[in-house]
Amino acid sequence: MINNTLTSVAAFVVAAAVSQAIAEGPCDIYAKAKTPCVAAHSLTRALYSSYSGNLYQVRRADGQTKDIPVEEAGGFVKSSVQDDFCAGSKCTISIIYDQSSYKNDLKKSPPVYWLKEGAKEADANRAPIYISGRKAYGFYRDAWSATGYRNNNTKGVATGDEEESMYMVVDGKHYNDLCCFNYGNAETTGNDDGPGTMECIYFGSDKDWGGPGQGNGPWVAADLEDGVFKGNDAGWQWGKTHTTPWPNALSIEADYVTAMLKGPNDGTFKLKGGSAQKGKLNTMWDGPRKRGYSPRKLQGAIVLGNGGDGSDGGAGTFFEGVMTIGNPPDSVDDLVQANIVAAGYGSKIELKKPDPIEPFKDTLTIPGKIEAENYDKGGNGQGFLDTDIENENSLYRDDNAGLDSAEGAIIYGWGYADDWLRYTVKASKNDSLTLTTRVASPSDSTFFSVLVDEKNVATVMVPNTGDWKKFETVTVSVPAIAEGAHVLKIKIDKPYFNLDWIEFAVATSQTESIKFTRQAAASQVYTVYDVLGNRVTSFQANENAIRNIWDKVRINMPGGIYVIKTMNKTIRISNIK
Repeated sequence: MINNTLTSVAAFVVAAAVSQAIAEGPCDIYAKAKTPCVAAHSLTRALYSSYSGNLYQVRRADGQTKDIPVEEAGGFVKSSVQDDFCAGSKCTISIIYDQSSYKNDLKKSPPVYWLKEGAKEADANRAPIYISGRKAYGFYRDAWSATGYRNNNTKGVATGDEEESMYMVVDGKHYNDLCCFNYGNAETTGNDDGPGTMECIYFGSDKDWGGPGQGNGPWVAADLEDGVFKGNDAGWQWGKTHTTPWPNALSIEADYVTAMLKGPNDGTFKLKGGSAQKGKLNTMWDGPRKRGYSPRKLQGAIVLGNGGDGSDGGAGTFFEGVMTIGNPPDSVDDLVQANIVAAGYGSKIELKKPDPIEPFKDTLTIPGKIEAENYDKGGNGQGFLDTDIENENSLYRDDNAGLDSAEGAIIYGWGYADDWLRYTVKASKNDSLTLTTRVASPSDSTFFSVLVDEKNVATVMVPNTGDWKKFETVTVSVPAIAEGAHVLKIKIDKPYFNLDWIEFAVATSQTESIKFTRQAAASQVYTVYDVLGNRVTSFQANENAIRNIWDKVRINMPGGIYVIKTMNKTIRISNIK
Protein backbone atom coordinates (compact mmCIF):
# COMPACT_ATOMS: atom_id res chain seq x y z
CA MET A 1 0.00 0.00 0.00
CA ILE A 2 1.41 3.39 -0.99
CA ASN A 3 -0.30 6.63 0.04
CA ASN A 4 -3.44 4.75 1.05
CA THR A 5 -3.72 3.36 -2.46
CA LEU A 6 -3.87 -0.32 -3.28
CA THR A 7 -1.62 -0.67 -6.31
CA SER A 8 -1.30 -3.64 -8.57
CA VAL A 9 2.47 -3.55 -8.01
CA ALA A 10 2.14 -3.74 -4.21
CA ALA A 11 -0.60 -6.33 -4.27
CA PHE A 12 0.43 -9.78 -3.05
CA VAL A 13 1.10 -12.11 -5.96
CA VAL A 14 -1.24 -15.10 -6.16
CA ALA A 15 -0.12 -17.60 -8.78
CA ALA A 16 -3.41 -19.41 -9.13
CA ALA A 17 -3.13 -22.28 -11.51
CA VAL A 18 -3.89 -22.09 -15.20
CA SER A 19 -5.51 -25.46 -14.81
CA GLN A 20 -7.99 -24.15 -12.27
CA ALA A 21 -9.13 -21.45 -14.68
CA ILE A 22 -10.00 -24.09 -17.24
CA ALA A 23 -10.96 -27.01 -15.01
CA GLU A 24 -13.48 -25.06 -12.92
CA GLY A 25 -15.17 -21.70 -13.07
CA PRO A 26 -16.39 -19.29 -10.40
CA CYS A 27 -19.86 -20.82 -10.47
CA ASP A 28 -18.43 -24.29 -9.84
CA ILE A 29 -16.74 -22.86 -6.75
CA TYR A 30 -19.94 -21.21 -5.54
CA ALA A 31 -21.91 -24.41 -6.16
CA LYS A 32 -19.53 -26.39 -3.93
CA ALA A 33 -20.16 -23.83 -1.18
CA LYS A 34 -23.93 -24.34 -1.56
CA THR A 35 -24.35 -20.72 -2.65
CA PRO A 36 -25.05 -21.31 -6.35
CA CYS A 37 -25.00 -18.76 -9.13
CA VAL A 38 -28.41 -17.46 -10.12
CA ALA A 39 -26.87 -15.20 -12.75
CA ALA A 40 -23.58 -15.67 -14.61
CA HIS A 41 -22.85 -13.07 -17.28
CA SER A 42 -19.59 -12.87 -19.18
CA LEU A 43 -18.36 -11.63 -22.53
CA THR A 44 -14.94 -13.23 -22.09
CA ARG A 45 -15.19 -16.81 -20.79
CA ALA A 46 -17.31 -19.65 -19.47
CA LEU A 47 -18.06 -19.32 -15.77
CA TYR A 48 -18.80 -23.04 -15.37
CA SER A 49 -16.39 -25.80 -16.38
CA SER A 50 -19.23 -27.51 -18.25
CA TYR A 51 -20.61 -24.47 -20.06
CA SER A 52 -20.31 -24.85 -23.83
CA GLY A 53 -22.98 -22.42 -24.99
CA ASN A 54 -23.01 -18.83 -26.18
CA LEU A 55 -21.73 -15.92 -24.14
CA TYR A 56 -23.55 -13.09 -25.88
CA GLN A 57 -25.23 -12.05 -29.10
CA VAL A 58 -24.36 -9.19 -31.43
CA ARG A 59 -26.61 -7.32 -33.84
CA ARG A 60 -25.30 -6.01 -37.14
CA ALA A 61 -26.45 -2.73 -38.67
CA ASP A 62 -28.63 -4.66 -41.15
CA GLY A 63 -30.54 -6.22 -38.25
CA GLN A 64 -28.98 -9.68 -38.50
CA THR A 65 -27.81 -11.25 -35.24
CA LYS A 66 -25.06 -13.70 -34.34
CA ASP A 67 -24.38 -15.68 -31.17
CA ILE A 68 -20.79 -15.55 -29.91
CA PRO A 69 -19.75 -18.90 -28.41
CA VAL A 70 -16.93 -20.22 -26.27
CA GLU A 71 -14.07 -22.11 -27.93
CA GLU A 72 -14.84 -25.21 -25.88
CA ALA A 73 -16.63 -26.23 -22.69
CA GLY A 74 -15.25 -24.21 -19.81
CA GLY A 75 -13.13 -22.14 -22.18
CA PHE A 76 -12.75 -18.62 -23.50
CA VAL A 77 -14.73 -16.59 -26.00
CA LYS A 78 -14.33 -17.34 -29.70
CA SER A 79 -14.21 -13.68 -30.69
CA SER A 80 -13.28 -14.45 -34.29
CA VAL A 81 -16.97 -15.22 -34.84
CA GLN A 82 -17.79 -11.61 -33.95
CA ASP A 83 -14.94 -10.21 -36.01
CA ASP A 84 -16.02 -12.12 -39.10
CA PHE A 85 -19.70 -11.30 -38.68
CA CYS A 86 -19.17 -7.59 -37.96
CA ALA A 87 -16.45 -6.96 -40.55
CA GLY A 88 -17.24 -3.78 -42.48
CA SER A 89 -20.31 -3.02 -40.35
CA LYS A 90 -21.25 -1.70 -36.93
CA CYS A 91 -22.38 -4.22 -34.33
CA THR A 92 -24.07 -3.82 -30.98
CA ILE A 93 -24.46 -6.20 -28.03
CA SER A 94 -28.05 -7.42 -28.19
CA ILE A 95 -28.05 -10.13 -25.47
CA ILE A 96 -25.68 -11.10 -22.67
CA TYR A 97 -26.59 -14.70 -21.91
CA ASP A 98 -26.95 -16.05 -18.40
CA GLN A 99 -24.88 -19.22 -18.13
CA SER A 100 -26.77 -20.41 -15.04
CA SER A 101 -29.77 -22.73 -15.26
CA TYR A 102 -32.04 -19.77 -14.46
CA LYS A 103 -31.44 -18.18 -17.89
CA ASN A 104 -31.61 -14.62 -16.59
CA ASP A 105 -30.38 -13.14 -19.86
CA LEU A 106 -29.74 -9.40 -20.13
CA LYS A 107 -31.15 -7.32 -22.96
CA LYS A 108 -31.29 -3.56 -23.38
CA SER A 109 -33.26 -1.98 -20.55
CA PRO A 110 -36.98 -1.43 -21.07
CA PRO A 111 -38.40 2.02 -20.22
CA VAL A 112 -37.61 2.99 -16.61
CA TYR A 113 -37.73 6.27 -14.71
CA TRP A 114 -34.60 7.90 -16.14
CA LEU A 115 -34.68 6.07 -19.48
CA LYS A 116 -38.17 6.94 -20.62
CA GLU A 117 -37.73 5.32 -24.02
CA GLY A 118 -35.65 2.43 -22.76
CA ALA A 119 -31.93 1.89 -23.26
CA LYS A 120 -29.83 1.45 -26.37
CA GLU A 121 -27.58 -1.48 -27.17
CA ALA A 122 -23.87 -0.81 -26.64
CA ASP A 123 -21.19 -0.86 -29.34
CA ALA A 124 -19.89 -4.43 -29.47
CA ASN A 125 -16.43 -3.48 -30.76
CA ARG A 126 -15.66 -0.60 -28.41
CA ALA A 127 -13.64 -2.47 -25.76
CA PRO A 128 -11.20 -5.01 -27.24
CA ILE A 129 -8.90 -6.71 -24.74
CA TYR A 130 -6.80 -9.85 -24.39
CA ILE A 131 -7.52 -12.62 -21.93
CA SER A 132 -5.28 -15.67 -21.79
CA GLY A 133 -3.83 -14.80 -25.18
CA ARG A 134 -7.24 -14.51 -26.83
CA LYS A 135 -8.92 -11.40 -28.13
CA ALA A 136 -12.18 -10.55 -26.38
CA TYR A 137 -14.58 -7.65 -25.96
CA GLY A 138 -16.41 -6.00 -23.09
CA PHE A 139 -19.53 -3.89 -22.57
CA TYR A 140 -18.23 -0.31 -22.83
CA ARG A 141 -20.44 2.48 -21.49
CA ASP A 142 -20.04 6.26 -21.71
CA ALA A 143 -21.88 8.62 -19.39
CA TRP A 144 -25.31 9.75 -20.66
CA SER A 145 -25.13 7.27 -23.54
CA ALA A 146 -28.52 5.71 -22.68
CA THR A 147 -26.93 2.25 -22.94
CA GLY A 148 -27.62 -0.40 -20.34
CA TYR A 149 -28.99 -3.90 -19.79
CA ARG A 150 -31.74 -5.17 -17.53
CA ASN A 151 -34.02 -8.08 -16.71
CA ASN A 152 -37.12 -7.29 -14.64
CA ASN A 153 -38.52 -10.81 -14.84
CA THR A 154 -35.83 -13.00 -13.29
CA LYS A 155 -35.86 -16.38 -11.62
CA GLY A 156 -33.93 -17.43 -8.53
CA VAL A 157 -32.52 -13.98 -7.69
CA ALA A 158 -32.70 -12.88 -4.04
CA THR A 159 -35.83 -11.00 -2.99
CA GLY A 160 -36.91 -9.52 0.32
CA ASP A 161 -34.11 -10.01 2.83
CA GLU A 162 -32.62 -13.16 1.26
CA GLU A 163 -28.86 -13.51 1.37
CA GLU A 164 -26.84 -12.99 -1.79
CA SER A 165 -23.38 -12.17 -3.08
CA MET A 166 -22.10 -10.69 -6.33
CA TYR A 167 -18.94 -9.62 -8.12
CA MET A 168 -17.97 -8.02 -11.40
CA VAL A 169 -14.71 -7.68 -13.31
CA VAL A 170 -14.30 -4.26 -14.92
CA ASP A 171 -11.78 -2.03 -16.66
CA GLY A 172 -9.86 -0.32 -13.86
CA LYS A 173 -9.05 2.73 -15.98
CA HIS A 174 -12.52 3.51 -17.35
CA TYR A 175 -14.81 5.14 -14.79
CA ASN A 176 -16.26 8.47 -13.67
CA ASP A 177 -17.74 10.13 -10.59
CA LEU A 178 -21.38 10.07 -11.67
CA CYS A 179 -24.25 7.74 -10.84
CA CYS A 180 -24.05 4.85 -11.40
CA PHE A 181 -22.08 2.10 -13.13
CA ASN A 182 -23.70 -0.89 -11.39
CA TYR A 183 -24.22 -4.62 -11.61
CA GLY A 184 -26.65 -6.44 -9.38
CA ASN A 185 -30.09 -6.61 -7.79
CA ALA A 186 -32.50 -3.76 -8.61
CA GLU A 187 -36.16 -2.75 -8.58
CA THR A 188 -38.51 -4.56 -10.93
CA THR A 189 -40.55 -1.34 -11.15
CA GLY A 190 -37.74 0.69 -12.72
CA ASN A 191 -38.32 3.36 -10.08
CA ASP A 192 -36.52 4.52 -6.95
CA ASP A 193 -38.54 2.56 -4.41
CA GLY A 194 -36.54 3.68 -1.40
CA PRO A 195 -33.86 2.38 0.98
CA GLY A 196 -32.96 -1.27 0.70
CA THR A 197 -34.92 -1.99 -2.48
CA MET A 198 -31.76 -2.60 -4.50
CA GLU A 199 -28.28 -4.02 -3.86
CA CYS A 200 -25.68 -3.50 -6.59
CA ILE A 201 -21.92 -3.43 -6.78
CA TYR A 202 -20.60 -0.05 -8.00
CA PHE A 203 -17.22 1.00 -9.38
CA GLY A 204 -16.17 4.60 -9.87
CA SER A 205 -15.01 7.77 -8.13
CA ASP A 206 -18.32 9.06 -6.78
CA LYS A 207 -18.15 11.36 -3.75
CA ASP A 208 -21.50 13.18 -3.85
CA TRP A 209 -23.60 10.09 -3.11
CA GLY A 210 -21.33 8.51 -0.51
CA GLY A 211 -18.33 10.62 0.40
CA PRO A 212 -14.68 9.99 -0.44
CA GLY A 213 -12.55 6.97 0.21
CA GLN A 214 -8.79 6.97 0.61
CA GLY A 215 -6.89 8.65 -2.20
CA ASN A 216 -8.64 9.89 -5.31
CA GLY A 217 -10.41 6.72 -6.36
CA PRO A 218 -11.72 4.75 -8.07
CA TRP A 219 -13.47 2.86 -5.29
CA VAL A 220 -15.72 -0.12 -4.82
CA ALA A 221 -19.07 0.79 -3.29
CA ALA A 222 -22.60 -0.54 -2.84
CA ASP A 223 -25.62 1.12 -4.43
CA LEU A 224 -28.32 0.26 -1.89
CA GLU A 225 -30.66 2.94 -3.28
CA ASP A 226 -30.55 6.64 -2.42
CA GLY A 227 -26.84 6.37 -1.71
CA VAL A 228 -23.57 4.90 -2.96
CA PHE A 229 -22.23 3.33 0.22
CA LYS A 230 -18.60 2.89 1.24
CA GLY A 231 -19.76 2.46 4.83
CA ASN A 232 -22.89 2.83 6.95
CA ASP A 233 -24.04 6.22 5.69
CA ALA A 234 -24.63 7.88 2.33
CA GLY A 235 -27.21 9.90 0.40
CA TRP A 236 -27.69 12.56 -2.24
CA GLN A 237 -25.20 15.38 -1.66
CA TRP A 238 -24.06 13.56 1.50
CA GLY A 239 -20.46 13.88 0.37
CA LYS A 240 -20.74 17.68 0.21
CA THR A 241 -20.82 17.88 4.00
CA HIS A 242 -19.07 14.61 4.92
CA THR A 243 -15.55 14.96 3.58
CA THR A 244 -13.64 12.64 5.92
CA PRO A 245 -12.53 9.65 3.83
CA TRP A 246 -13.86 6.25 4.73
CA PRO A 247 -10.81 4.61 6.36
CA ASN A 248 -10.85 1.25 4.58
CA ALA A 249 -12.21 2.34 1.20
CA LEU A 250 -8.93 2.10 -0.69
CA SER A 251 -8.40 3.45 -4.17
CA ILE A 252 -7.70 0.64 -6.60
CA GLU A 253 -5.06 1.32 -9.23
CA ALA A 254 -5.13 -1.63 -11.60
CA ASP A 255 -5.84 -2.28 -15.26
CA TYR A 256 -8.56 -4.78 -14.38
CA VAL A 257 -10.54 -4.77 -11.14
CA THR A 258 -12.57 -7.31 -9.19
CA ALA A 259 -15.37 -5.61 -7.25
CA MET A 260 -17.39 -7.71 -4.80
CA LEU A 261 -20.46 -7.09 -2.63
CA LYS A 262 -21.78 -9.51 -0.02
CA GLY A 263 -25.32 -9.21 1.30
CA PRO A 264 -26.10 -11.29 4.40
CA ASN A 265 -29.45 -10.90 6.14
CA ASP A 266 -28.07 -9.78 9.51
CA GLY A 267 -28.16 -6.03 8.90
CA THR A 268 -24.60 -5.82 7.58
CA PHE A 269 -22.87 -5.81 4.21
CA LYS A 270 -19.32 -6.34 3.02
CA LEU A 271 -17.32 -4.75 0.21
CA LYS A 272 -14.15 -6.20 -1.29
CA GLY A 273 -11.96 -5.12 -4.16
CA GLY A 274 -8.59 -5.50 -5.79
CA SER A 275 -6.71 -6.19 -8.99
CA ALA A 276 -8.22 -8.88 -11.21
CA GLN A 277 -4.70 -9.76 -12.38
CA LYS A 278 -2.92 -10.53 -9.14
CA GLY A 279 -3.30 -10.73 -5.40
CA LYS A 280 -6.12 -11.18 -2.96
CA LEU A 281 -9.07 -8.88 -2.38
CA ASN A 282 -9.01 -6.19 0.29
CA THR A 283 -12.02 -5.74 2.53
CA MET A 284 -13.22 -2.16 2.09
CA TRP A 285 -16.20 -2.35 4.48
CA ASP A 286 -17.55 -5.02 6.80
CA GLY A 287 -20.20 -3.61 9.05
CA PRO A 288 -23.77 -2.39 9.55
CA ARG A 289 -26.08 -0.87 7.01
CA LYS A 290 -27.49 2.61 7.42
CA ARG A 291 -30.52 2.88 9.68
CA GLY A 292 -33.63 2.13 7.65
CA TYR A 293 -31.81 -0.18 5.21
CA SER A 294 -32.45 -3.43 7.08
CA PRO A 295 -34.33 -5.62 6.63
CA ARG A 296 -33.93 -5.22 2.90
CA LYS A 297 -36.82 -5.14 0.47
CA LEU A 298 -35.09 -6.55 -2.59
CA GLN A 299 -37.19 -7.00 -5.73
CA GLY A 300 -34.88 -9.23 -7.78
CA ALA A 301 -34.38 -7.44 -11.09
CA ILE A 302 -30.87 -7.50 -12.59
CA VAL A 303 -29.31 -4.29 -13.87
CA LEU A 304 -26.01 -3.66 -15.66
CA GLY A 305 -24.59 -0.20 -16.37
CA ASN A 306 -27.32 1.92 -14.77
CA GLY A 307 -28.91 2.76 -11.44
CA GLY A 308 -31.98 0.96 -10.18
CA ASP A 309 -34.17 3.70 -11.62
CA GLY A 310 -32.14 3.86 -14.84
CA SER A 311 -29.75 6.61 -13.73
CA ASP A 312 -27.61 7.20 -16.80
CA GLY A 313 -24.50 9.06 -15.63
CA GLY A 314 -22.09 6.24 -14.89
CA ALA A 315 -19.20 5.13 -17.10
CA GLY A 316 -17.34 1.84 -17.14
CA THR A 317 -16.47 -1.37 -18.97
CA PHE A 318 -17.87 -4.74 -17.84
CA PHE A 319 -16.31 -8.11 -18.67
CA GLU A 320 -17.90 -10.66 -16.34
CA GLY A 321 -20.15 -10.83 -13.30
CA VAL A 322 -21.96 -13.29 -11.07
CA MET A 323 -24.84 -13.18 -8.60
CA THR A 324 -25.46 -15.95 -6.05
CA ILE A 325 -28.28 -16.96 -3.77
CA GLY A 326 -26.78 -17.27 -0.31
CA ASN A 327 -23.72 -15.61 1.18
CA PRO A 328 -20.54 -17.73 0.88
CA PRO A 329 -17.71 -17.63 3.45
CA ASP A 330 -14.64 -15.49 2.86
CA SER A 331 -12.61 -18.57 1.95
CA VAL A 332 -14.82 -18.98 -1.12
CA ASP A 333 -14.21 -15.35 -2.08
CA ASP A 334 -10.49 -16.12 -2.07
CA LEU A 335 -10.99 -19.09 -4.38
CA VAL A 336 -13.12 -17.05 -6.77
CA GLN A 337 -10.56 -14.25 -6.87
CA ALA A 338 -7.78 -16.78 -7.52
CA ASN A 339 -9.86 -18.17 -10.38
CA ILE A 340 -10.29 -14.69 -11.87
CA VAL A 341 -6.56 -14.03 -11.58
CA ALA A 342 -5.80 -17.35 -13.24
CA ALA A 343 -8.06 -16.47 -16.18
CA GLY A 344 -5.37 -14.09 -17.42
CA TYR A 345 -7.09 -10.74 -17.98
CA GLY A 346 -4.81 -8.52 -20.05
CA SER A 347 -2.44 -11.36 -20.92
CA LYS A 348 -1.40 -11.99 -24.51
CA ILE A 349 0.08 -15.33 -23.48
CA GLU A 350 -2.24 -18.23 -24.20
CA LEU A 351 -2.78 -20.44 -21.20
CA LYS A 352 -2.31 -24.13 -21.80
CA LYS A 353 -4.72 -26.87 -20.95
CA PRO A 354 -3.92 -28.57 -17.67
CA ASP A 355 -1.53 -31.47 -17.55
CA PRO A 356 -2.97 -34.67 -16.09
CA ILE A 357 -2.43 -35.33 -12.39
CA GLU A 358 -0.32 -38.44 -11.92
CA PRO A 359 2.54 -39.66 -9.72
CA PHE A 360 5.91 -38.07 -10.45
CA LYS A 361 7.55 -41.49 -10.51
CA ASP A 362 5.82 -44.48 -8.97
CA THR A 363 2.86 -44.44 -6.61
CA LEU A 364 4.24 -43.86 -3.11
CA THR A 365 3.47 -46.29 -0.31
CA ILE A 366 2.39 -45.99 3.31
CA PRO A 367 4.22 -47.16 5.41
CA GLY A 368 7.26 -45.73 3.66
CA LYS A 369 9.38 -42.65 3.01
CA ILE A 370 8.17 -39.80 0.79
CA GLU A 371 10.76 -37.36 -0.53
CA ALA A 372 9.22 -33.88 -0.53
CA GLU A 373 10.33 -33.13 -4.10
CA ASN A 374 8.43 -36.10 -5.56
CA TYR A 375 5.01 -34.45 -5.52
CA ASP A 376 2.53 -35.34 -8.27
CA LYS A 377 2.71 -34.07 -11.83
CA GLY A 378 0.06 -31.63 -13.02
CA GLY A 379 1.63 -28.26 -12.38
CA ASN A 380 0.76 -25.35 -10.15
CA GLY A 381 -2.72 -25.75 -8.75
CA GLN A 382 -2.89 -29.49 -9.36
CA GLY A 383 0.33 -31.22 -8.30
CA PHE A 384 1.23 -28.36 -5.99
CA LEU A 385 0.18 -24.84 -5.09
CA ASP A 386 2.89 -22.18 -5.16
CA THR A 387 1.64 -18.67 -4.49
CA ASP A 388 4.91 -17.03 -5.49
CA ILE A 389 5.97 -18.19 -8.94
CA GLU A 390 9.24 -16.22 -8.62
CA ASN A 391 10.39 -19.02 -6.32
CA GLU A 392 10.14 -21.59 -9.09
CA ASN A 393 13.24 -22.82 -10.95
CA SER A 394 14.39 -25.78 -13.00
CA LEU A 395 16.12 -27.65 -10.16
CA TYR A 396 15.37 -31.39 -10.28
CA ARG A 397 12.11 -31.08 -12.28
CA ASP A 398 10.43 -28.68 -14.71
CA ASP A 399 7.30 -28.04 -12.63
CA ASN A 400 9.24 -26.72 -9.65
CA ALA A 401 7.25 -25.74 -6.55
CA GLY A 402 10.18 -23.93 -4.93
CA LEU A 403 12.85 -26.57 -4.48
CA ASP A 404 16.36 -26.08 -3.13
CA SER A 405 19.34 -28.24 -2.19
CA ALA A 406 21.03 -28.99 1.12
CA GLU A 407 23.62 -31.57 2.15
CA GLY A 408 23.48 -33.10 -1.31
CA ALA A 409 19.71 -33.62 -1.17
CA ILE A 410 16.80 -31.89 -2.89
CA ILE A 411 14.51 -30.18 -0.37
CA TYR A 412 11.28 -28.21 -0.45
CA GLY A 413 11.34 -24.62 0.75
CA TRP A 414 10.31 -21.10 -0.23
CA GLY A 415 6.71 -21.88 0.67
CA TYR A 416 4.06 -19.47 1.88
CA ALA A 417 0.97 -20.00 4.01
CA ASP A 418 -1.60 -22.22 2.27
CA ASP A 419 0.90 -23.57 -0.27
CA TRP A 420 0.75 -27.34 -0.61
CA LEU A 421 2.28 -30.43 -2.22
CA ARG A 422 0.15 -33.34 -3.47
CA TYR A 423 1.12 -37.02 -3.53
CA THR A 424 -0.69 -40.08 -4.87
CA VAL A 425 -0.17 -42.78 -2.25
CA LYS A 426 -1.25 -46.33 -1.50
CA ALA A 427 -1.69 -47.53 2.07
CA SER A 428 -0.96 -51.22 2.61
CA LYS A 429 -1.88 -51.60 6.29
CA ASN A 430 -4.75 -50.33 8.40
CA ASP A 431 -2.60 -49.69 11.50
CA SER A 432 -1.87 -46.72 13.71
CA LEU A 433 1.20 -44.92 12.43
CA THR A 434 3.98 -42.60 13.36
CA LEU A 435 5.07 -39.83 11.02
CA THR A 436 8.68 -38.70 11.14
CA THR A 437 9.69 -35.56 9.26
CA ARG A 438 13.11 -34.05 8.54
CA VAL A 439 12.88 -30.28 8.80
CA ALA A 440 14.96 -27.14 9.30
CA SER A 441 14.05 -23.59 10.23
CA PRO A 442 15.61 -20.49 11.81
CA SER A 443 12.14 -19.35 12.90
CA ASP A 444 9.87 -20.06 15.83
CA SER A 445 6.34 -21.48 15.76
CA THR A 446 6.31 -22.67 12.15
CA PHE A 447 4.16 -25.68 11.35
CA PHE A 448 2.43 -27.63 8.60
CA SER A 449 -0.46 -30.05 8.24
CA VAL A 450 -0.61 -33.48 6.65
CA LEU A 451 -3.94 -34.29 5.00
CA VAL A 452 -5.24 -37.56 3.61
CA ASP A 453 -8.16 -37.14 1.21
CA GLU A 454 -8.47 -33.54 2.48
CA LYS A 455 -8.79 -34.67 6.12
CA ASN A 456 -6.15 -33.47 8.55
CA VAL A 457 -4.36 -36.46 10.09
CA ALA A 458 -1.36 -34.70 11.66
CA THR A 459 0.05 -31.30 12.50
CA VAL A 460 3.84 -31.01 12.64
CA MET A 461 5.39 -28.28 14.77
CA VAL A 462 8.75 -27.37 13.23
CA PRO A 463 11.44 -26.60 15.83
CA ASN A 464 13.82 -23.67 15.51
CA THR A 465 16.94 -25.53 14.42
CA GLY A 466 19.01 -22.36 14.16
CA ASP A 467 19.58 -22.43 10.41
CA TRP A 468 17.74 -23.08 7.14
CA LYS A 469 19.95 -26.11 6.45
CA LYS A 470 20.41 -27.53 9.93
CA PHE A 471 17.94 -30.40 9.94
CA GLU A 472 16.25 -32.25 12.77
CA THR A 473 13.63 -34.99 12.82
CA VAL A 474 10.22 -34.63 14.44
CA THR A 475 7.87 -37.54 15.08
CA VAL A 476 4.11 -37.36 15.61
CA SER A 477 1.36 -39.94 15.79
CA VAL A 478 -1.08 -40.56 12.93
CA PRO A 479 -4.33 -42.53 13.03
CA ALA A 480 -4.74 -45.60 10.87
CA ILE A 481 -5.12 -44.95 7.14
CA ALA A 482 -7.44 -47.34 5.34
CA GLU A 483 -5.84 -49.69 2.84
CA GLY A 484 -5.99 -48.49 -0.74
CA ALA A 485 -5.30 -45.40 -2.85
CA HIS A 486 -5.36 -41.93 -1.31
CA VAL A 487 -4.35 -38.34 -1.99
CA LEU A 488 -1.90 -36.98 0.57
CA LYS A 489 -1.16 -33.28 0.92
CA ILE A 490 1.47 -31.40 2.86
CA LYS A 491 0.01 -27.95 3.52
CA ILE A 492 1.92 -25.02 5.00
CA ASP A 493 0.10 -23.39 7.88
CA LYS A 494 2.82 -21.03 9.08
CA PRO A 495 6.04 -20.59 7.07
CA TYR A 496 9.11 -20.49 6.99
CA PHE A 497 10.94 -23.82 6.99
CA ASN A 498 12.61 -26.40 4.74
CA LEU A 499 11.36 -29.97 4.38
CA ASP A 500 13.50 -32.89 3.23
CA TRP A 501 11.21 -35.91 3.64
CA ILE A 502 8.42 -37.50 5.63
CA GLU A 503 8.23 -41.15 6.64
CA PHE A 504 5.29 -43.22 7.84
CA ALA A 505 5.92 -46.25 10.07
CA VAL A 506 3.67 -48.65 11.93
CA ALA A 507 3.42 -47.58 15.57
CA THR A 508 5.09 -50.02 17.98
CA SER A 509 4.05 -50.94 21.52
CA GLN A 510 5.80 -49.62 24.60
CA THR A 511 7.25 -52.73 26.27
CA GLU A 512 9.29 -51.42 29.14
CA SER A 513 7.81 -50.07 32.36
CA ILE A 514 7.13 -46.38 32.73
CA LYS A 515 9.65 -45.00 35.21
CA PHE A 516 8.87 -41.96 37.33
CA THR A 517 11.34 -40.03 39.44
CA ARG A 518 9.57 -41.18 42.58
CA GLN A 519 6.55 -43.21 43.58
CA ALA A 520 3.41 -41.11 43.71
CA ALA A 521 1.17 -40.88 46.73
CA ALA A 522 -2.11 -42.78 46.63
CA SER A 523 -4.05 -39.58 45.99
CA GLN A 524 -1.82 -38.45 43.12
CA VAL A 525 -3.53 -37.24 39.91
CA TYR A 526 -1.95 -38.06 36.55
CA THR A 527 -2.83 -35.93 33.51
CA VAL A 528 -2.36 -37.18 29.95
CA TYR A 529 -1.51 -34.80 27.08
CA ASP A 530 -0.93 -35.37 23.41
CA VAL A 531 2.31 -34.14 21.85
CA LEU A 532 0.73 -30.82 20.87
CA GLY A 533 0.05 -30.05 24.52
CA ASN A 534 -3.68 -30.69 24.44
CA ARG A 535 -5.09 -32.25 27.62
CA VAL A 536 -6.57 -35.65 26.77
CA THR A 537 -7.67 -37.01 30.14
CA SER A 538 -6.61 -37.51 33.76
CA PHE A 539 -6.63 -40.45 36.17
CA GLN A 540 -6.55 -40.79 39.94
CA ALA A 541 -3.72 -43.00 41.18
CA ASN A 542 -4.07 -45.80 43.76
CA GLU A 543 -1.48 -47.82 45.64
CA ASN A 544 -0.32 -49.31 42.32
CA ALA A 545 0.02 -45.91 40.67
CA ILE A 546 2.48 -46.68 37.91
CA ARG A 547 0.84 -49.88 36.67
CA ASN A 548 -2.64 -48.37 37.03
CA ILE A 549 -1.87 -45.34 34.89
CA TRP A 550 -0.01 -47.41 32.30
CA ASP A 551 -2.92 -49.82 31.91
CA LYS A 552 -5.52 -47.08 31.70
CA VAL A 553 -3.63 -45.19 29.01
CA ARG A 554 -2.82 -48.35 27.06
CA ILE A 555 -6.39 -49.68 27.19
CA ASN A 556 -8.37 -46.47 26.81
CA MET A 557 -6.32 -44.31 24.45
CA PRO A 558 -5.82 -44.71 20.68
CA GLY A 559 -2.34 -45.42 19.39
CA GLY A 560 0.05 -42.51 19.55
CA ILE A 561 2.62 -40.59 21.58
CA TYR A 562 1.46 -39.12 24.89
CA VAL A 563 2.88 -37.02 27.70
CA ILE A 564 1.95 -38.20 31.20
CA LYS A 565 2.44 -35.51 33.83
CA THR A 566 2.18 -35.82 37.61
CA MET A 567 1.52 -33.02 40.01
CA ASN A 568 5.20 -33.03 40.93
CA LYS A 569 5.89 -32.23 37.25
CA THR A 570 7.45 -35.58 36.38
CA ILE A 571 6.98 -36.22 32.64
CA ARG A 572 7.36 -39.33 30.53
CA ILE A 573 6.62 -39.79 26.84
CA SER A 574 5.21 -43.19 25.91
CA ASN A 575 4.47 -44.73 22.54
CA ILE A 576 1.18 -46.53 23.09
CA LYS A 577 -0.30 -49.20 20.85
